[in-house]
Amino acid sequence: MHARKSLFVGLVLLTSVAFAQTKQQKTPQLLLNAQYVYVEPLLDDGKFADPNVSPEDRQAVTNVTYAIEEWGQYKLAARRSEANLVIAVRKGREASAYRGGHVGIHTSPTGGPPKTEGGPITGGETGPKQDLLWVFALNPDGTLAGPYWKNAQDHGLETPNLALFQQFKKDISEAIAAQNKKRKP
Repeated sequence: MHARKSLFVGLVLLTSVAFAQTKQQKTPQLLLNAQYVYVEPLLDDGKFADPNVSPEDRQAVTNVTYAIEEWGQYKLAARRSEANLVIAVRKGREASAYRGGHVGIHTSPTGGPPKTEGGPITGGETGPKQDLLWVFALNPDGTLAGPYWKNAQDHGLETPNLALFQQFKKDISEAIAAQNKKRKP
């Protein structure tokens, strides 16, 4: 699990700089046709309730969720599995660490008394300093495809502006307007 996160963080570091400086060339049709979106932290694969998600990432998810609701272009999906698109966000930071614990109760497969397990959880994460907003399509098997839109920016998920979300909104709105213009005779 930690190796997967480390690999993903490395990929984020390598690609975020290139995409931060590159404007999206063409908005894919699936972004224009989607109806339902789900917002989650970028590095935690849909585990928003995971205690290791940083408070900053939780707040970014909440802020982008409210912005989507106000915009009205997409409807919010209650669960990731109900979405056409997944918008993943991450607040920029070079490194973060967490320490906590967990307690679990497991029932015995043989019908014996339940066992309580517990232990410490520690870990950390490194990543880009810039805020990230990436948009994925959700495959029928629940895996993510893409990203089909992504950008990085210093303080791009700060309220009240949410500059990264505003850029995504602008790109989608412009693409829809261009599509509608082409359809008119």
